[in-house]
Amino acid sequence: MGCKEIKAEEVKAFEPLIKKCIKVYLWDMQYYDDAMQEGYIAIIKCMKNYDESFGVRFECYVKRAVIYSIRDFSLKINMKDMSLDEESDEGGRILDFIESKENVEEDWLKSLQIKELKEAIEKLPLKQKEIIYEHYFNGKSLKKISCDKRRHYMGIVALKKRAILNLKEELTKK
Repeated sequence: MGCKEIKAEEVKAFEPLIKKCIKVYLWDMQYYDDAMQEGYIAIIKCMKNYDESFGVRFECYVKRAVIYSIRDFSLKINMKDMSLDEESDEGGRILDFIESKENVEEDWLKSLQIKELKEAIEKLPLKQKEIIYEHYFNGKSLKKISCDKRRHYMGIVALKKRAILNLKEELTKK
C-alpha cells in the first residue's frame, strides 16, 4: 500500500464526520459536493500540519478543522448569495426597503455645527467660557455656579447672557 492509498483511507475514515458537519452547518444542499470537497481538503491539511507536540489527539485536531472548514464554507456561500442591490419580490432593490433611523447627512452637519460652536466658545473670554462649560456641558445650575465661584447670582446670569450674545455674534460671522 502506497502513501496515497493510506491518505485516501484516512480521508474515507472521517467521511461520516464531514457528512454530519454538512448536515449541521450547510443550509443549501446544492453545495453538498463542494462542502464534501472542503471537508476532504481540511483533513489533508491536517495530515500535513499535525504535530504531536500540539498535545491533542489527531482525531480531535481533525474534528475541529473539519467543523470550522464546513462552517466557514457555509458562511461564505450565504454571504455571497446576499446582496442589497438585488431586486425584491415587491419591486425595487432590497436596500430601498431598509429603514434607518440614522441620517448620515444630518449627523455630519451636526458634527460640523458642534465643531464651529466649540471653536467659538474657545474665543470667549475666560470667565464667560467657564460659565458656558459649567452650565451647558457639566449641567450645573447658575445658582450652583454662583455658589462655587462665590459671586452674586445676577452677575453669573449677566455673564452667561454676554457669553451667549458673543457666541451668536461669532457664529453669524461665518
